[in-house]
Amino acid sequence: MAVKKIAFTDSASTNVFVNQGVEAALFETVADDEARLYLWSNDNTVVVGRNQNAAAECNVTLLESEGGLLARRLSGGGAVYHDAGNLNFTFIAKTANFDKRKNTDIVCDALASLGIEAEVGGRNDLTVNGAKFSGNAYYKRGDTELHHGTLIIATPSDKIARYLTPAESKFAGKAVKSVRSRVCALNEINPAVTGETLAEALREGFFRAYPDAERTMLQPFFLGADLIMKWTAFFGTDEWRYGKKAEFNLRAETELFSRPAVVRAEEKDGVLVTVSVDTDTLEGDKACAVRELLTGANLDEKPCWETRFGTLSEAGIYVADSEKERIAAEADKAFAALAKEYHAL
Repeated sequence: MAVKKIAFTDSASTNVFVNQGVEAALFETVADDEARLYLWSNDNTVVVGRNQNAAAECNVTLLESEGGLLARRLSGGGAVYHDAGNLNFTFIAKTANFDKRKNTDIVCDALASLGIEAEVGGRNDLTVNGAKFSGNAYYKRGDTELHHGTLIIATPSDKIARYLTPAESKFAGKAVKSVRSRVCALNEINPAVTGETLAEALREGFFRAYPDAERTMLQPFFLGADLIMKWTAFFGTDEWRYGKKAEFNLRAETELFSRPAVVRAEEKDGVLVTVSVDTDTLEGDKACAVRELLTGANLDEKPCWETRFGTLSEAGIYVADSEKERIAAEADKAFAALAKEYHAL
C-alpha cells in the first residue's frame, strides 16, 4: 500500500525515557498507509544498543554522579551520547513502505539546504569531510520498522569521550567495546546550524519527499497517555537499562552477524539456563533471536534450531522464514563457542 498520509511529531521533553516512550507509541500505532517522522532531544544521556553490556560501554558511575541517565534502545548498534547539542530523528513505517535509502536522503537533503554535504560512511554513519556526525540504527517488529539516528549539532567531542570510555583492546573483561570514530559537530561546518534550523529543514524535507500525501502535525498526547506511560515505565526499569542480573559461569568470544560478540551463559548440568549476547551488531533483533535459541539448549547435544524457532514468539521475537537459515547458522557458531569452553573446563 502506498503512503497516503504522513505525520510529523516533535517532543518538548528532554527526558530520554519519555522520548523513548513516545517513539514506541508512534511505532505501535502507525497506520498501513502512513509514514512518520519524529524529532527529539535528550539531556545528558548515554544510550546503549540493545545487545550491549552497559557497564563496558559507559562509565555509568561518572555519568550518574553528574546527573546523567543511562538508557537502552530497542535497536542494535553502538553506544551514543545525547545532550541538548544533539537532535535525534526517527522514521517509522510499515515494511511495505519502509525505505532506508529514502530516509537517509531526507536527512542528507535537509543538511544540503543548510550548506552541509553529507556522505554515507561506515556501517551506519553519516559523515562530512571524513568525520562522523551521525550514527543510525534500525529496528523491526512484525510488519513495522523504524530507522533512527543522532545528529551532533554542538556536542563537544571531549564530552562524548568523557562518558564513552571503551578500552583500547577489542575485548576487556566480559564486554564488547564499540569502535571509536572521529566525530565532528555540524556547527563546526556551518555555525548557523542550530536545533531549530535543522528541525525545520528535516520537517520540510520530509514533506517534500511525500508531495501527494496528506500531512498531519501529530502531537504526542494524541497517542494516548496510557500507551506512552507504559513504554516510558518499561524503558526506565533497571532490568532493561542495566541488563538482567545473572551468575554467568561460561563465556566465549565469537563473531555474530559480521561483528565481534561475547556470549555469556549461566550453565547448570550442561544446560544453558540464562544467556547473554553482547554485541554492537545493527541486527539487534537477530542477535536477540540467537540468545533465545541458545537459552535452554544442552551443550552435550546438537540443538534442533527448527524446533526451537517456535518458542521465539513467546519472548516477543518474530523471525521471517527467509531469515531462519541465517540465524540458525549464527546460533551454531555461538553454540559451538560455548560448547568448546564448556568441554575445556
